[in-house]
Amino acid sequence: MERRLFEPDYRFRPARPSRFWQWALTPLRRHVYRRMYLVRDVELRGEKHVRWALAQGGGAMITINHPAHGDPFIIFEAMHRLGLPCCYLAAWQVFKGWFGLKGWAFQRLGAFSIDREGTDLRAFRTAVDVLAQGHRSLVIFPEGEVYHLNDRVTPLREGAAMIALAAARRRSRSGGSALHILPCALKYFYLDDPTPQLQSVMTRLEQRLYWRPQVDRPLLERIYRYAEAILGLKELEYLNAFGKGSLPKRISRLSEHILSQMEQRRLARVGDQPIPARVKQLRHHILREWGADELQGDDATAVGENPAGAELSPQAITAAKRDLEDLNLVTQLFSYPGDYVTQQPSIERMTETLDKFEEDALGAREAGARAARRAVVSFAPTIDVTAHLADAKGSARSAAVTLTALIEQRIQEQLDQIGQAQPTK
Repeated sequence: MERRLFEPDYRFRPARPSRFWQWALTPLRRHVYRRMYLVRDVELRGEKHVRWALAQGGGAMITINHPAHGDPFIIFEAMHRLGLPCCYLAAWQVFKGWFGLKGWAFQRLGAFSIDREGTDLRAFRTAVDVLAQGHRSLVIFPEGEVYHLNDRVTPLREGAAMIALAAARRRSRSGGSALHILPCALKYFYLDDPTPQLQSVMTRLEQRLYWRPQVDRPLLERIYRYAEAILGLKELEYLNAFGKGSLPKRISRLSEHILSQMEQRRLARVGDQPIPARVKQLRHHILREWGADELQGDDATAVGENPAGAELSPQAITAAKRDLEDLNLVTQLFSYPGDYVTQQPSIERMTETLDKFEEDALGAREAGARAARRAVVSFAPTIDVTAHLADAKGSARSAAVTLTALIEQRIQEQLDQIGQAQPTK
């Protein structure tokens, strides 16, 4: 999982959609997902829901789970096949690379950036404008992180629902058509057996612990022995003792210890929201105190200086860095449910777990593709956002929470349906 402290060079990247470049970049897009991510086929399901939503007039919001790093290229392909003009809300880090060509290409494909950790009002307003005008649909990955969980949706961030409610309100005031959300599930299946590559990664992980490679044990057993060893080291570091109980309980206990201690120290209270929301709130608090939250374009405040201009002490900066490192650890822990593989020991789930190990323990920026795969993109029935506007008048936050839960439920239902009807090889 991506390790982040602060992002001092953020600047907003606007979308610059171009029909010519979207056509001209098609061979490159397909080359990337076929050769870099080894996705040999992209299957679309539920196209009728897309056609129905667009027939109501104006674009729709498309909300998609985010199981892997190559997801944007799969979704570019899906929207291209559907003939659906879209803009894409993307973390600003994906615009970096290929000597600037990646960001240039993403902008021509319709992507614009957002600083996930700051208060990026320009990205929010741009997203609302796209939906309110209705000329294009808006694609969002509301999980906010790549958790490498092909079968499960993690708690969604409420930003997508807030954008949808704001856009629906503007449409309603101008007499425009109703705004619909299209929940969409993305899931991968292996066409070839990646076990030899997985065994090799597992050997490297064991050697990093100064273990002899446990090649005589089943791969599933090796994965869980390694997970318990790494978790035990972290428990010893933070709790001064090895934990007891099941992996899910131990992961939860360690995460809660780190978060609650930090919340008491920095916020004077313990949060009751899902872990991603608590992590985001703490990061936002630290970065605002540090001055990094004000880093928006050319008027950025220098890191190490708070917005009021008072220089932070070296001790305060060291404490902020330590806390941001701890929040990265909590995010990593959250991406390991503990029972993900034992509940259903599929080759996809074992691969995803080893992908995370390779990134978290071996320092890989992105885990390499293992073997040929197939991607399934499945659309759920639409959600009428206007039906939630009445709730928004009473409490915008409450309406966003309700709408977010419904989106999350629809995406999970689609993932479950895909799993029950796996594509043929």
